[in-house]
Amino acid sequence: MKRTSWVLWPLLLCACGPTQLPPPSIVSVMPGQVAAGVPSTLSVRVDAVLPLTVDYQAGGVDPAQLSMAMRLAGQEVDVPFAEPDGTLIVPVPEGLPEGAYDVQLTLADGREAVREQAFSVVPAATLNGPNPNPQDGFVGGVRSFLIDPIPEQVRDRPFQITLRADGPEAKLFQAPVSLRASVGTLTLVTPGAFVDGVLVEELSMSHPGANIYLLVEDTQGHKGLSNSFRVRPN
Repeated sequence: MKRTSWVLWPLLLCACGPTQLPPPSIVSVMPGQVAAGVPSTLSVRVDAVLPLTVDYQAGGVDPAQLSMAMRLAGQEVDVPFAEPDGTLIVPVPEGLPEGAYDVQLTLADGREAVREQAFSVVPAATLNGPNPNPQDGFVGGVRSFLIDPIPEQVRDRPFQITLRADGPEAKLFQAPVSLRASVGTLTLVTPGAFVDGVLVEELSMSHPGANIYLLVEDTQGHKGLSNSFRVRPN
């Protein structure tokens, strides 16, 4: 027997029976501006009711029902992290010219939401000026974090990563940050500390897989995604 329910994300409310589900909405996109030519990360908060059909005979739920597609500037991007409050953390496509761009969300059943001109790509000098806009994520002179490219790795084999604070006062940054993986868990082998805005740490990954991302975040919510990389089993 199959029973149709729905999930209201991020409230996680379930109900039974057929119904016409409301369209999703994109509540916010942060930061509102990213620098041209610099790897960037967006936090896209959405409000969506996800359709859910439970197969009680098979004893499970088809995860494809919960899939969604995110497009920035018309290009589909990965969604490596989804937070409990409905925030999707996504990479900005590389090489976008300066200008304003839309963000589009498409759910598995075809319902869509579009936030027009949700973010802009601007010259880096604009963001590093003396009076940055607080709505663009500046606290203490830091805008975001960059992670140097990570090559293919092997499960449980330690490797080094380099994190860089980004912003007009990045070299002064010394606050703690958290680091997590989109698949499995990571273990810090040799923790480090920021020196002149740069942090080098040694870590290992617990699970093999393809298309894995790392996410760094400070206590003020500034974030940075790594590139997508593979972890081999051995």
